[in-house]
Amino acid sequence: MTVLSSAVPIVTDRIVPPPQMTIPQQYVHRSDEADVLLSHFTAERDGTFRIAVRWPRTHALFAPTGGGRGNPLLMAETVRQSGAVVSHAVYDAPLDQHFLLWNLRYEVPDDVYAAALPLSPTEAVVRCVDVRLRGRKLAEFGLEVKLYRRSLLIGRGALRATCVTDAAYRRLRPPRPRPPATDPLPAPVPPASVGRDRPEDVLIAPTGRPGAWLLRVDREHPVIFDSQSDHVPGRALIEAMRQTATAFTGRERAIAPALHADFHHYVELDAPCELLAEPGPTDLSHGRTSVLVTLRQSGQTAATGLVTLGAADRVPAP
Repeated sequence: MTVLSSAVPIVTDRIVPPPQMTIPQQYVHRSDEADVLLSHFTAERDGTFRIAVRWPRTHALFAPTGGGRGNPLLMAETVRQSGAVVSHAVYDAPLDQHFLLWNLRYEVPDDVYAAALPLSPTEAVVRCVDVRLRGRKLAEFGLEVKLYRRSLLIGRGALRATCVTDAAYRRLRPPRPRPPATDPLPAPVPPASVGRDRPEDVLIAPTGRPGAWLLRVDREHPVIFDSQSDHVPGRALIEAMRQTATAFTGRERAIAPALHADFHHYVELDAPCELLAEPGPTDLSHGRTSVLVTLRQSGQTAATGLVTLGAADRVPAP
C-alpha cells in the first residue's frame, strides 16, 4: 500500500450524526445481506457510538466452530464493518470511498475464553481516535471497539485505515494484468487439517517446505470477493493466516481467540504469495499458543499476523 501524506493535523471535527439510525446495507460495503453484521447505530453524548450486532447462524467464510461458540474471526469483520459505518455516518465519507487498512486486531478476554462462553456479540461500543482530515474530507482514522454480549464484555478490537477517493485510488492502483478466473488453483491442503469442511474454503496449498504454504484464492468464491476484485481482500488474508497457524501447529480444531494483523502492501492476484509460519510468544495461559505468519510476495513482506490459537471443543456455557 502507499501511505497518503501524514502531514495532516489531528482533528475532532465531524458532522453531527442522527441520534439513532438503521444502518443502510451499503454502509458496510457488502452486497450480500447475509454478510451484513450490523443493524442499528446510536450516537452517544460522550462521543462514543453504539452499534447493534447480529452475527448469522452460519457464514460462508467464517463458519461456526466445532464447539458452537461462534467464530472469533467474525470479530475482525465486525470491527471492519464498524469502521466503515462510522466513516459514512459520522464523517460523511462518500460511498465510493476506498479504505486502505493498515492494521486490524481483536482479542477475547482471558476470563471469557477460559469459561467457554459464547463469542457472538450483541453490541459494539465504538470510539474514534487520531482522526485526520484533508480539507473537510476524512483522510485517516483509528477505531477502538468493545464487543458486548448483553452486558458482558467478550471482545476488544481496533483498526487504523486511510481513506481515499475513487479517483485517488485509481492513481494508487494502476491497472495490472489479471489472470483469468478460470486459471487452475494449486491443490489445497486437506480441509480438515485447517478446520474447514469444503476444499473451496481452503486458502493455502502445500509447498513441500516446512513452515511454508502458498496462498490460493478462488475469485469465484461467493464471500471473499463480495465487494472488490483487483487484489486479495483483507478478510481472505486473515483467514489464510488462521489456516496457516492451524496447519503449522496441527491444532485443526482450534479457534483463534486473538489476532493482530498488519498490512503493508496489497496482495496482488497475478503473482504467487507465500505464507511463512514461525512460533510466536509462548507465555500464554489456558493451553493457548501463538504463531507469527508472514505473507511474502514479489520479494517483499505484504502482511504479518500474530495468530493466537486455543481449544474449541468445549461446550459453551448457557
